[in-house]
Amino acid sequence: MKKFIVLMLIIFFVFFVSGCVKQEPQADKDLSSTELNNIYDLVNSGEYNKSIQIYMLGLPGNLWPTSPVSKSELSKLIEKAPMAKSIDKVSIELNWQGPDADGWYTLTLDSSSYLKIRYYSSLKKLELKAYSSTDTLRFVVVEEGYFVFNKNIRVDTINVYPVSGKFSFYFLAPSKNDPNKMNKFGLTLSWDDISITSLSQFNNIGILTGSMGLYITYVDYDQNINVNNKLMANFTSSVNGADTTDPILIISGTKDSDGDPTTDGYDNFNLELPLANLLGT
Repeated sequence: MKKFIVLMLIIFFVFFVSGCVKQEPQADKDLSSTELNNIYDLVNSGEYNKSIQIYMLGLPGNLWPTSPVSKSELSKLIEKAPMAKSIDKVSIELNWQGPDADGWYTLTLDSSSYLKIRYYSSLKKLELKAYSSTDTLRFVVVEEGYFVFNKNIRVDTINVYPVSGKFSFYFLAPSKNDPNKMNKFGLTLSWDDISITSLSQFNNIGILTGSMGLYITYVDYDQNINVNNKLMANFTSSVNGADTTDPILIISGTKDSDGDPTTDGYDNFNLELPLANLLGT
């Protein structure tokens, strides 16, 4: 009887311990070349990309017209970012490497640029990292983030959008006073519980709407500036007149008072922006 009780206690202990051990999600390590190419297309040409550009580039210019955050040069720099580059797959076959031990697949875009992706089917989560350097402009571009999609993109990439996520891009350049240190400037957009609004008069392009946050990182060793991931705007968005020829993006919340990340203070704001202008139509 004692042996039976001991045996039952051992079995109970094993089940208890196994139940308490947290099982970490595992990245997919069996992505085919076709699936990787589909993910590449989704990352580069997904319709939600236009929304990210609106909130990261169009919004700062409307909130702080004279701030460095909204300078037109910023858009020109982003055009040189690795995620902005495209490859003609008709003439060039994408050559993916991996996965490595952590589940990352790597695509070399050119001699100075690469893209890394990692996908979790169980979470519908895509993680990415991109890097590009240039000798002529003497700076490095780094992009990183994650997207949690509304569906498993290995099964279906139609009408896919990220219900939550975070995306950052940074520009890094050597400090003039200490070349071993890198000055850093960049923006981060985060969002959660997002929906998508289709514009029927604009080829049903989808606009991400919901709760979002815009952050800035500004580190300049030459000017003794050290701002890391400061909240610049916290807002919600919606679309009015999605079925009309003049849809309006309504954005309201709180913003940094003057667009200067080195100063304090926030104001409330409310914007009504014609989407036709933001979409460049």
